Amino acid sequence: MHNSALSTKITDPYDRSGFQIHPKNLIMGPVWLRGWRGNELQRCIRKKQMVGDRMFVEDYHKLNKRIRYLYKRFNRTGKHR
Repeated sequence: MHNSALSTKITDPYDRSGFQIHPKNLIMGPVWLRGWRGNELQRCIRKKQMVGDRMFVEDYHKLNKRIRYLYKRFNRTGKHR
């Protein structure tokens, strides 16, 4: 016996106006990573630009150290050499 009142409602990615929600808007995560692709160096630089002024001093220092290390690494090795 099946009761339609007990069935679960399936959420539709289309809203009432007929437009589809872009997958970028469905991503839950850090603001500097939503709908964006890149390597670790590019990601760290993007994080520093977007939220660097709101970071704790120690975390900001560690991020800068990571950027320096990755910058040296990417310039010493890679496909372009």
